[in-house]
Amino acid sequence: MTLPSLVCRVACGAALLMTAASAGAKDYFLTIGGGNAPPGNQVSLEKNVLYFQRVLIELGMVIERHDILFSDGDDPGRDLQFDDPAYAPPEANLWLARLFNQEDGLRDQFRSHQVPGVRGPATRASIERWFDEIGSQLVGDDRLFVYFTGHGGKGDEVNHNIIHLWNKEKLTVEDLVTQLDKLPASLPVVLVMVQCYSGGFANAIFQHAKNKDGVTPADRCGFFATVPDRVAAGCTADIDEEHYQEYSSFFWAALAGQGRTGKPVPRPDFDGDGRTSLAEAHAYSLLESDTIDISIKTSDALLRAFSKTKVDKNDQLITADTSYERLLALAGPCERAVLEGLSEKLSLTGDERTKAARELGEEVKKQKGEVDRRKGERNKEFRAVAGEIVRLLKLRWPELENRWHAKVQEVLTSEPGALMGAIQSHPKWSDCQRLHDEVAQLSSEVLNLERKWVKTQRFAYVAESVALAANLSGLADADVITRYEALTKAEARSILPPVVTVEGAKPTNAAPPAGGAIPAESAAPAESEAGR
Repeated sequence: MTLPSLVCRVACGAALLMTAASAGAKDYFLTIGGGNAPPGNQVSLEKNVLYFQRVLIELGMVIERHDILFSDGDDPGRDLQFDDPAYAPPEANLWLARLFNQEDGLRDQFRSHQVPGVRGPATRASIERWFDEIGSQLVGDDRLFVYFTGHGGKGDEVNHNIIHLWNKEKLTVEDLVTQLDKLPASLPVVLVMVQCYSGGFANAIFQHAKNKDGVTPADRCGFFATVPDRVAAGCTADIDEEHYQEYSSFFWAALAGQGRTGKPVPRPDFDGDGRTSLAEAHAYSLLESDTIDISIKTSDALLRAFSKTKVDKNDQLITADTSYERLLALAGPCERAVLEGLSEKLSLTGDERTKAARELGEEVKKQKGEVDRRKGERNKEFRAVAGEIVRLLKLRWPELENRWHAKVQEVLTSEPGALMGAIQSHPKWSDCQRLHDEVAQLSSEVLNLERKWVKTQRFAYVAESVALAANLSGLADADVITRYEALTKAEARSILPPVVTVEGAKPTNAAPPAGGAIPAESAAPAESEAGR
């Protein structure tokens, strides 16, 4: 962004937007990210944080403060893993690594992260300190957004799913809820979490993170890359953001109207109200992301805790297999857009569309299984050929038995030509190359089939959510229904704060016009106090 355009935003924002600041309300952002150690702290996590900072600027957010806890904080150590396209491992090193099945990390490079203004490392102590020192200052009229971009793990129960923090620390769903419970219950809190098994953190809407304890009275909602029992896309050492395919890339792009590389993105407006809500950004991600993610939101978790699609064989409840026409009539604008959009992408037609999606999923699953089987066979053949070549190499260089032997480094440094000559002169060298390439190709086919299968699961999941929502009123008590209605309203808010354009007028969750770029004259100034 150029300085004149930023100045214009500040001036126009001051003139046109009497934001929540007029009522004393302030927006706070807490970003937590990075891996638990340098080999797991990929550059994409750094770039996710930088992209989010750009999104807030593009949206013209008036931010009270944006605190960032990332990997090792301001330690100058080489904590970040990246893939340098200018670096290629020596051929002898590459093939020895392949033959010994130790290729992981061979191309990795490391540097210190470049996230500006970090408040501290992403540790339990830093998080707890933030909630004690900063969170304690927040009042009910403020808003808090928490964005986590890192790695996650699966617990023995959903509420024990974890996020991995720096220096191999962990934080469970219950631990996070303990921190969130320190905030005023009336304070709107939005979670956006993109780690593996992130859906477990949808339990933040329950008392003590346990659905059996009921729904928390706190104004809290969230959006998560995937369901509680699946890994998520993302986390790469690739420095080219054009290749990034992960949940928050699509979520933030839908809100900002601009992708990671600056390409314009039409803002979704599925309900036609002229703005893009958080729920619409989530629906956009479900529709447009070509990943292995089955993304969910907090209302999905509530529905699965308190509603059903079957009680007994005589019930008359709505199910995911209810006629598609009726499901569409029951669906909200976001769910309707997802069902219609995925129908087109998957070529689903007719009135038994969920059944068709399920059957297509089973067909794709079988195809994937067959490709996986062939991949396993080829890999077994490759390992057998690699073993034959390795045995021959060890006859000439017995020190290869231990990769830490000084002679190994000497051979790689002074005799790489002789080493490669020995490898390439083996009678099965050409088979080794062919099998390696076939395994790589089959791996790509498996991933593509997984992505197609996931789209069928997204369809079935959203269809089930529509059915569960339709049945909730007849199955849950009044308090749960009230909390569900409040939760869906929270999910349907804008990331921008309520604004008052005329003194005394009713505040609305205003947002830049959906479907286009952000006009400079309607943007508020960006006042980040990162790292304060």
